[in-house]
Amino acid sequence: MKELRYIAYALILFASTLYIGCQRETDESIATECHISFAEESYIFGVVDSEEWFEIPITASGTANADLYFGVEIVASQSSAIQELHYTLESTTLRIPKGKDRASLRIKSNPESIAIGQECVLAVRLVLDEENIGQGATECSIMLRHCCPFELERFEGYAVLTSTWCMQYMNCNSRLVHTHVEPENNIVVIEDMLYEGYDIEVELDDSDRLNPVAKLCGTQVLASTGEAFGTIYGDGKLLIAEASEYVSSTADLSGYVSFYSLCEHFMMLYTVMYVDGVGEVGMFGNIVEWVSDDEAERIMREGLD
Repeated sequence: MKELRYIAYALILFASTLYIGCQRETDESIATECHISFAEESYIFGVVDSEEWFEIPITASGTANADLYFGVEIVASQSSAIQELHYTLESTTLRIPKGKDRASLRIKSNPESIAIGQECVLAVRLVLDEENIGQGATECSIMLRHCCPFELERFEGYAVLTSTWCMQYMNCNSRLVHTHVEPENNIVVIEDMLYEGYDIEVELDDSDRLNPVAKLCGTQVLASTGEAFGTIYGDGKLLIAEASEYVSSTADLSGYVSFYSLCEHFMMLYTVMYVDGVGEVGMFGNIVEWVSDDEAERIMREGLD
């Protein structure tokens, strides 16, 4: 009987080492099962610097009443990213300290190993015991996307402007333009954008590297109606406005948000041309693609294809 009691005590002690409880904030005296999960089921990170760490929050259902250790497993069948080539995990063993309710999985990536336009995906899974894993998001998909650092000067020089306005009203598809920048406000000035003497200013917003936004600096004069149409309409000014901010009488244009790409060195502008007091001419797409000085010289000699 004495031996059976010793065996029973040993089993109870062993079981207690596997069970780690949590305490609810509402009643610290009650210990419950501690379920852990990712805060979100997916993340997208724009990779610019190989030394930049990204953090993926992991939360517990309550505060741990002892240090809680758990693992992170890579789900190879759902991953296209390769460890040490596309990404590095700081550790696959994580800890939620006693009295805390969260931890973070830290990951960094090398932008040089991710091609422009390529999306590398890493799928990970939390690993512990069935009591503590199983509620909430226990798997997470991490997408790594190559992003280029913001350098306003890259938008200075010669560019090819391809515009649906040119196609409809100027008997051409594209034209060579020149641009300069105003660094204090992140503004790109397209000199003589469509008509000589009328520069158009565009502001670049780099606050979200995954979704860089370009926007016209308010409504501007694109040309005189005489130059554009051969006659005077209204006050004689042909205006250009940002499509997504223009209240059109014919369509909802709010989804046409202008943007730019640092890596691919271009800008896409969705614009509305109109005459105040007369009406809209229409919405027009304008792609500005920067070229080298040598390419610009060739275009000046040979023209655009």
